[in-house]
Amino acid sequence: MKFGIVQKLLLGILLPLVLVLGLIGVFLGMQVSGTVREMMTQTLTAQTQTGAKEVDAYLSQYFGAVDGMLQSDVLLSVATDPNKAIFDDAAEFTRLVGELQRMQETYQDNVLNVWYMDIAANEIVLQDNSRLLGSEVDFTQREWYIKCSQQKKTIITSAYEDGSSHQMVVTIAGPVMVNGQMRGVVGIDVSLEELSASLNSIAIGEGGYIVLIDSANVILSSPDPSLVGQSASQVGCSQDMTDVLLNNQTVEGMPYTQNGNTYYGSTVYLSDFGYQLLGVLHASEFDGHIVSTVRLVIIGFVLCAVLLAAIVTLLAVSITSPLKKLSKVAGHLADGELNVDYQAKGHDEVAALGASISRIVERLKTYIQYIDELSAVLHQIGQGNLVFQLEHDYQGEFSKLKDALLQIQRNMSNTLASVAQSAVQVNMGADQIASGAQALAQGATEQSSAVQDLSDTVRELEEKVTRGAQQAGEVIARLELVKDQVDASNGQMQDMLTAMGDISRHSSDIGKIIKTIDDIAFQTNILALNAAVEAARAGEAGKGFAVVADEVRSLAGKSAAAARETNDLIERSVQAVKQGEGIARSTADALAAAAGSSGEVVAAIEQVTRDYQEQANHLRTIASGVDQISTVVQTNSATAEESAAASEELAGQASYMQEEISHFRLQQSSEFSPSVPRHTTDDVDKAPAPAPADKREEVPSVSSMYQSSGGKY
Repeated sequence: MKFGIVQKLLLGILLPLVLVLGLIGVFLGMQVSGTVREMMTQTLTAQTQTGAKEVDAYLSQYFGAVDGMLQSDVLLSVATDPNKAIFDDAAEFTRLVGELQRMQETYQDNVLNVWYMDIAANEIVLQDNSRLLGSEVDFTQREWYIKCSQQKKTIITSAYEDGSSHQMVVTIAGPVMVNGQMRGVVGIDVSLEELSASLNSIAIGEGGYIVLIDSANVILSSPDPSLVGQSASQVGCSQDMTDVLLNNQTVEGMPYTQNGNTYYGSTVYLSDFGYQLLGVLHASEFDGHIVSTVRLVIIGFVLCAVLLAAIVTLLAVSITSPLKKLSKVAGHLADGELNVDYQAKGHDEVAALGASISRIVERLKTYIQYIDELSAVLHQIGQGNLVFQLEHDYQGEFSKLKDALLQIQRNMSNTLASVAQSAVQVNMGADQIASGAQALAQGATEQSSAVQDLSDTVRELEEKVTRGAQQAGEVIARLELVKDQVDASNGQMQDMLTAMGDISRHSSDIGKIIKTIDDIAFQTNILALNAAVEAARAGEAGKGFAVVADEVRSLAGKSAAAARETNDLIERSVQAVKQGEGIARSTADALAAAAGSSGEVVAAIEQVTRDYQEQANHLRTIASGVDQISTVVQTNSATAEESAAASEELAGQASYMQEEISHFRLQQSSEFSPSVPRHTTDDVDKAPAPAPADKREEVPSVSSMYQSSGGKY
């Protein structure tokens, strides 16, 4: 799809502006929406707080009235009168009734009854001196009595409906305390009609209202009379609002539902009374201000976008109209039509562009004349004529073109003349190169044969050295085996020396044992002698014992003789062991020396093997170098032959170049002769021949190059 300038301006300017305005509108709408929502929430909360202040002011005056009654001396006198069996027995009873009447008259619009209950008398007296007896009503079960006895301060009861007036009423009561004991209770029955009317008069928007809920979660005031007296948890509120009311929480602008309708509510909790106020505003009215405000913002932004579109369109049309005319002029110029006319109007950039196009047309007409002459000159140069002149006085960039053509004329004339002269020299030099290349090729061939023989000799030597290194390796392996066997024999000899030492030590131990046996035999012989003496003393009775003593002495003699023989044998064994130990030690020393010598032999042969391997490596390197030399010599031979062929081709090309240059007509110059001689292939034959082979510069041999480079190519 192709877009014009108008469409591009609309898309490039208007669309971003509309997007930006849209984003600004969205953010502004969100901001305005939040601000309006906050304002509505603040209004709802403020009106709810206003109602809370009215409730606080309304109930506080009656709390103050009850507290004032509790400070009355007349009330204290009646409560503490010791002669009181009933109210009429109290000395100050009449004055007490008068004070109750005056209080009821003071607040007669909202106070239904003012009363005092005396615990000792078990009676209640009202402002009109009417009585309620405890025998008829159990006062201790009333809410006001229970709260006063527990809290010991002025309290307010839950709301209830008065039987005679059918109004919602609360009782504000305070305990009469004497020495820490409750002697009675003063109370005021207050109607909530005026308070309800005051709360209903508080305007929250157009349809908002305030609901008053007591500490028992009973609705005391609402514009809907059917809700008064019901529990707040049973009127169809959503669970979130029910939890707020049951837990005495304070919220601002919280959305909730009631019987299928959506509302916004703010709550205020009066901790002094346990009351809670709920400000209610229907969602349609709460959100209606937000919707209307956002609608105004959207309308404003749409109008701005339309106005911007109109302005951008007018600007685009004012720009594109003269541009379209310029586009037609440019189209004619592109088609080669220079007879065009454009009258620029105005003083803006488009008018300046039109004037510039008019000047371009005039300049193009002049340039066409330049181009015609330059085309003719280039045609002459293409025909080989470098003798020409430029008649027009060129301006602008064409003056550079004129200077360039003249420079080309001079440079080409000089260059072609020089090329013609160089062609002759090239032709002569090519013949000399061809002769030298042929001689070089023949010498390279002879060197290649000698290098090949040298390579074969080096490889044969390398193979012999490699085989010597392998054989030395095999000898090393066998010597290693012999050395291991000698080391093993040496270890076994050391073990034998250790065993013979152990035998010598054990022989010494046996000698000690034999000496002990000899001692025992000596002692036994002595004992036998003593026994024989004692048997001789015993006479006939000791003859049997004398025979035993003789046998014992005979055994002792034999044991001593056997011990001496054994000792002699052991001493001879010890001498033999010592002599064998000396021989074994000498043998072990000889084996150790043989093992050391074997190690030295192995080390020497290993060194010989390494030398063989190193020589083999050097020979391998030399063989590789000889192969490289052979390759280089063969390459040089082939290169020399190719150079000879190239030289002959170069001579032919030089002759052809001379013939081609003769076709050019050159500008006269002092730097070259006016005419270029033409050369043919016959001229090449007249060129001086190359120097004889015996007069050529001597070329160093490959071996001398290798030696002079330190063994490196």
